[in-house]
Amino acid sequence: MNLSEKESKVLALVIAGVLVASAIAEQSELSVGSVNAVLNSLINKDLLLRNEDKSVSLTATGVEYKKSLNESDQAAKDAKGEENSSTDPTHIEGQQPIAVVIPYLKSEAAGEELRYALRSWADHFLEDHRIIIVGDKEDWFSPEITHVPLDPVLILEDCNCAAPAEIRNPQADVTHKILTLIASGEVTGDFILTNDDIYLAGPTALIDIQVLKAFGDLEDHAKGTSLFCQNSLRTKQALAKEGLSTHHYGTHTPMFVNAEILAEVIEKYNATEKGYLLTSLYFNYRFPDARPIQITGNIKDGVLASVYRDSVEPAMMWDLFQQRKFINCNSKGWLSVKNVIAKVFPQPSRYEQ
Repeated sequence: MNLSEKESKVLALVIAGVLVASAIAEQSELSVGSVNAVLNSLINKDLLLRNEDKSVSLTATGVEYKKSLNESDQAAKDAKGEENSSTDPTHIEGQQPIAVVIPYLKSEAAGEELRYALRSWADHFLEDHRIIIVGDKEDWFSPEITHVPLDPVLILEDCNCAAPAEIRNPQADVTHKILTLIASGEVTGDFILTNDDIYLAGPTALIDIQVLKAFGDLEDHAKGTSLFCQNSLRTKQALAKEGLSTHHYGTHTPMFVNAEILAEVIEKYNATEKGYLLTSLYFNYRFPDARPIQITGNIKDGVLASVYRDSVEPAMMWDLFQQRKFINCNSKGWLSVKNVIAKVFPQPSRYEQ
């Protein structure tokens, strides 16, 4: 079984008898959030199980894995020596397909958005790619999809009160899912992060995604009382405290990110335990002097159409798919999108069985 460096480090501590996340964090120099992500990955691989007191223990598979490590330790060292003397083990022949990652929570889906989003990637993305869905699974997924099951994660409410409640903060939950993928080694290097309700409206090259795009400033999205507004304000304050730019990069378009730098950002801001707008943290941290293209998603935008009404005429929807680069919708807008999208993408993709 192949494990990432972080997985191997955490598993070794568990085998040594360190069984709670806080203690593992102290001895591994990882944050508690990162440790929990790695533990979830090891649980998904059936090496660990989580106990009622939130400690972990080895499964039967984990015990066998431990035994195999003990029995093959010297052989592994010898083999490693031979590899180092003859080849470069980090060398990969040819260019690898780029990972397209979609966090997915089935209960939040309004309909068949994910099915048609995947059809749009299959039809329109011009690069060799593979799809990774982290979270829930649909029964129509084909083996072409790499599915990483992960339940929603609760975090403590940020209320400055004596007994904060555990809540599901969507932004923290998505961050946790992404960090789990990185910690497990499922995604490395550059990858694309997108959503189940984002569609490629026409032929799309990597450069279309790499171009930095923003929706104004974070402050513009932090003026209400909703959890999203609170997360926007928290993100702006964290960035401003360090003198960084505060562009709002959550544009409802696919984004090109680097796994290792993204993990560094998550660790730095402890973003699995607080609600932050992750892509805004990432791009402002990585490109503090950038001047991103400003998009709005409205009728005058030439890049994105954000469909948030249930009464958009089918003829207009068809025109949007012919004219824009990306289409995004919310649950209400899906009622408009679904009237035409089956005609835009009539054929099942390789991601369906």
